[in-house]
Amino acid sequence: MERAVVILLLVAWMHTSHGCTQGSESRDQCSSVNIYTELKELRSLVQGLTTRLDATQAELELERAAKKVAFTAAILGATSSNSHHGPFNAETNLIFPTVITNLGNAYNADTGIFTAPVKGLYYFRYSGRAFQNYDMGLSIFKGSSRIVSSYNYNSSGDRDDTVSNGVVLELEVGDPVYMHLWINSWISTDDRYKYSTFSGFLLTPL
Repeated sequence: MERAVVILLLVAWMHTSHGCTQGSESRDQCSSVNIYTELKELRSLVQGLTTRLDATQAELELERAAKKVAFTAAILGATSSNSHHGPFNAETNLIFPTVITNLGNAYNADTGIFTAPVKGLYYFRYSGRAFQNYDMGLSIFKGSSRIVSSYNYNSSGDRDDTVSNGVVLELEVGDPVYMHLWINSWISTDDRYKYSTFSGFLLTPL
């Protein structure tokens, strides 16, 4: 459609600016117009506009593709019960290696890090199931900054609690978002129910 409009505009331009009009003084003046020169200029102009239209269309397609961003990943254990991740003597990155959805491939299942492909507002959420009678602390980080957290203290007789939290973040291109497991805490894992998950998606580009 865009190309058809461009060609029609060019034809109109030739008639109004370079063609013979009713006010021409003589037929000789009309015949002096070099039609081959005009066609050559028209062809060059159309080729240039076509190249620009193709480049613009390609950029729009890439932009639309970049706006489709969503992921969910989980931690799975070797067995359906009595499986856990941690504890560690230092706070560590919490990796969710089992990818359920990764539209846009912005989440890295090997590192557990989500990297923003476009500037925008993003929503992130996690859930974690505490392992039996042990404490569990979880946090979302943006870069080196702790953003939101959850902590479950397991008192005597209290077990199998689940915590969750979420946040909306404004991210620049390349900003990393990831999870941490707190020092000396545990998180339950399983091979069936996927209690512990990490998710995020793009709300709107900015």
